[in-house]
Amino acid sequence: MGAVGSGTVQEWTRRGMWGSVLLSVGAWGAGALPRGVRDGVWGAPDPALIGVAATVAYAGLGLVLWAWWQLGTLVRAGAEMSRRQQWRTLACWTLPLLPSPLLFSFDVWSYVAQGALALRGWNVYEVGPAVLGGPLAANVPEVWRDSPTPYGPLSALASQGVMAVTGEHHAVAAAVGHRLVALAGLALLAWSVQRLTAGTDAGAGGAWWAAPLNPLVLAHVVGGAHNEGLMLGLMTAGLVAFRSGRWVLGTVVLTAAVLVKAPAGMALACAAAVALAARPGRWRRLGHALGIAAVACGALWLIVTLCGQGWGWLRTVGTPAEVYTPLSVSTDLGRALEWVADTAGWGTAPGAAITATRTVGTLAGLCAVLFFVRRAPRLGAERATALGLLAMVLCAPAVQPWYLLWGGVPLAVVAWRTLADARAKAAVVALLLVFMPSGRGPTWTYVTAAVLGGLVTLAVLAWTSRRSRQQAALT
Repeated sequence: MGAVGSGTVQEWTRRGMWGSVLLSVGAWGAGALPRGVRDGVWGAPDPALIGVAATVAYAGLGLVLWAWWQLGTLVRAGAEMSRRQQWRTLACWTLPLLPSPLLFSFDVWSYVAQGALALRGWNVYEVGPAVLGGPLAANVPEVWRDSPTPYGPLSALASQGVMAVTGEHHAVAAAVGHRLVALAGLALLAWSVQRLTAGTDAGAGGAWWAAPLNPLVLAHVVGGAHNEGLMLGLMTAGLVAFRSGRWVLGTVVLTAAVLVKAPAGMALACAAAVALAARPGRWRRLGHALGIAAVACGALWLIVTLCGQGWGWLRTVGTPAEVYTPLSVSTDLGRALEWVADTAGWGTAPGAAITATRTVGTLAGLCAVLFFVRRAPRLGAERATALGLLAMVLCAPAVQPWYLLWGGVPLAVVAWRTLADARAKAAVVALLLVFMPSGRGPTWTYVTAAVLGGLVTLAVLAWTSRRSRQQAALT
């Protein structure tokens, strides 16, 4: 990285903050803006301004990425980050995004519509947003308008609560409300990371850099307001409770995480396996297993009952797999095999290869989950959870960039140095470029803006580096 890699934690915190500010400003013209809503705050800009806004957004994203990269280099080299610095950096990088339009995804408009459905008394596991009509349905991606929600009842309850406060006619306020829920989950995640690394040699500063400050978290949990924030916050808090021996609280909290998004069940299984292994004697382990199962079932029944949406989520949890995502290895392999079959004229049934590879991938993911749950007593709950979830994502029929956070966050707690490797950091950068700030596929406008924004970032960093060298020479 050369001279640009110099600097202090405070300097890179400040540069990342300015990057976040620019990203927020650019989102007002290049973000996932709503259509046809009464709130004119996030109105669509003049088409001529979209390219300018996108350039500003990419310049800001570049500054955030560079600041994160260099901050990781400093921490890996031994630089200390006090708890106060950790929280200050997190605030400086996240708060500028709070009022900005949504970034990188339209999913929150699905949350808004689902909250409105629940508020009107509809069952979100039986109908899709299309029944609402109007702007609430129009802003939901077309592929999801007729689909019931795939999320757990606690996620639906959170959306219903936001809509009860903001009302249906204030879409911007509703989106910001969902971002506040995501930020609450992020704050819980950050606190949990500190607790999980306290008194260990894992390195609290490094784990903080790899988890709460991760650009994927900033882009998709804060910018995109995905419910991963709430799920990960509850999941890591449940692991904290299990680590401290409070297994009843941990079971309840991890069950709540499952009722946001089902993959959190991996953490519950691994934490339970570690807790059981610590009990001496077969009968004590059996009794403890029955106790954990009873608490989990009781919490599950109670939360589902309080949410009022029933058990339909068990039926719709696989809905995201219906959409093609380029990051799914099993789906891409199936598409490649179909192309070979069509080219060779083998006459296979349409979709047969994709169905077969997805099925094999799903079974492989399930086997990996069982393997890491079994190994959890040796690996530890956090590491086993991380490896199992990453294996699950790798084999899944549908993969989004933010899915990598499921395993990436617990992995940061126990192996952040692995994530500080240049190849892992480059992978994070690449994953951020999969989606445009608008949440849509790439266009020439955004590709050009990305190039120009990157050049602006390099120019700014070269100038600041030169200025720092000059100041150092004078002193």
